[in-house]
Amino acid sequence: MSQSSEQSTETTDEQQMRALRELILGDSGQVVKQLLQENARQVVSEVFSEALFDREKQDGSVNKVILPLVEKSVERSVTNHSEQMVGFLYPLVGSLVRKSVTAFITDILEKTNSLIENSLTIKGLKWRFKARQAGISFSQYVATQTFAFRVEQVFLIHRETGLLLNTLSSGLQANADADLVSSMLTAINDFVADSFNVTSEKGEQQLDVVKTDDFTLLLKQGPRAVLVAAVSGNVPQKVANQLQLSLEEIHRLYTKELIQFNGDASAFVSSEEQLRDCLIAELKTGNNQTPKRPWLAWSIVLSIAIIVCYGAVVRWQANQVLDQIRSIDEQPGIVLTSAQLVSFTTVQFNVLRDPQAVTIPAWLAEQQLSKVQINYKERAYVSIDPDIIKRKVQTILSGFSDVEVDWQERQPKFSGELSNLNKLRLQTELDKVFGLNFKTMWLDPIQISGIDKNSADDPTIIRAILDLNIAKLEGLSIKFEPGASTLTEQNINTLIMLKEEFNQLLPLAEQQELSLGLIIMGASDSTGSSTFNKALSQKRADAVKHKLEELGIDKNRLNAIGLGVIELKTSGDGARKVLFNVVYFDAT
Repeated sequence: MSQSSEQSTETTDEQQMRALRELILGDSGQVVKQLLQENARQVVSEVFSEALFDREKQDGSVNKVILPLVEKSVERSVTNHSEQMVGFLYPLVGSLVRKSVTAFITDILEKTNSLIENSLTIKGLKWRFKARQAGISFSQYVATQTFAFRVEQVFLIHRETGLLLNTLSSGLQANADADLVSSMLTAINDFVADSFNVTSEKGEQQLDVVKTDDFTLLLKQGPRAVLVAAVSGNVPQKVANQLQLSLEEIHRLYTKELIQFNGDASAFVSSEEQLRDCLIAELKTGNNQTPKRPWLAWSIVLSIAIIVCYGAVVRWQANQVLDQIRSIDEQPGIVLTSAQLVSFTTVQFNVLRDPQAVTIPAWLAEQQLSKVQINYKERAYVSIDPDIIKRKVQTILSGFSDVEVDWQERQPKFSGELSNLNKLRLQTELDKVFGLNFKTMWLDPIQISGIDKNSADDPTIIRAILDLNIAKLEGLSIKFEPGASTLTEQNINTLIMLKEEFNQLLPLAEQQELSLGLIIMGASDSTGSSTFNKALSQKRADAVKHKLEELGIDKNRLNAIGLGVIELKTSGDGARKVLFNVVYFDAT
């Protein structure tokens, strides 16, 4: 009875305490919750900084959790307020650029020095040979020889599905086959668990290390994720320890994401901070090794520098010679048409030269141009340069020793003695000088030597000179290719000379009161029909006639005739030509 009374008393006390608690705290602690909500900001603000500091000091997780959030916030801010961000950062840009460029140049110099040391030395060549033998790249082999160990890449794999959650590489970009690697590792791990798990009492078998010729794959298993590191070199225990620490931290930070994982790995992008902690490396340390100097590399660099300097000197000399050659254009009677460097040591130029101008070899010898090879091409032309005209006149007078010339500006003044015949010869020669514009009165000051002072007007002498020049002109001919009626450059030069000879005959013919005409006779060989050859010979004669008209001969003095085939066994190919015949009539 007493026991029942005690139980009843306890029940009553509990009910009273519950009623009192509900009265003070409210239903389900509503009063406390409301009070905390009203004062939460003040309460948290008083301990927030200290709490963050203590947690960061304890395990360093605050930085790793907040850093991805800050990065995303900055990214959104830059995207949405780019102009304001530019304004804020502008004062810092100059300093940042200078520091970045300095760091970049320093890094380039260090990498270049390392590349030269490892590539262009005997050791570097041996490494290349061994890398080729091993079937790996040179950079991978250098890493194995340079580093005691290095974590090349880290994989974060979802344990249940075997899908890749994130990966990070020590190089510039991650391995393109990371998904394939994660799937293979999961399959191998499942195979080991299924094949070697003899009894369930011994627990599930797990794969911890996979070794290959190039890497060691170190695996750390977690309840919901697997962390795999590809390590080159000898794997120390601290790599496994770091993997374990990072894996525990990932489970602590991403527990909900790992449990609710449905194939979307975007939630694990911010896990790079944890993965980056696993990318550790350690360089090999030498024992009292003296630094080796890359003599082979310096020899190659020195050789290249010598070759470049020599090429620059040769090129400079060639340009100096080219400048000197361009001055040949200042020589009377020479026209430089082109000048260029065809190689480092060869200069080539083309000129037009009057026969009275200085010869090219003589000019080159005078300039002492022997530093480079010089090639040139020369073509003849008629110059009207005053100095060249004077040289031509002086050359003609060398055959008349009793005549002298005195130049007044560009007009010659002749003096001396000549026979009647020699005076006519001198007149004929001077009239041939192109550009002189010879006038017969220029020879009036020359005294006629001999008994008959008036023999200069002797018709017999004039007729003899006329017949001599006609015979010379009739000896000219124009040759053609088979079936052709077009004038070549050589043909045109011949017609220019014929025009000059014909015009020189006109003054002599006028003194004899004769009228000159020129018969142009076209001919062909026996190839083809007679009708075709007759028309072809006429075309050839007409072509020559039209050209002579263009050169200045009065068309009334010209007559073109097509002879057709010349039936001479000795003619042969020589029948394909145009012949000339000078005819004269009494002018009265």
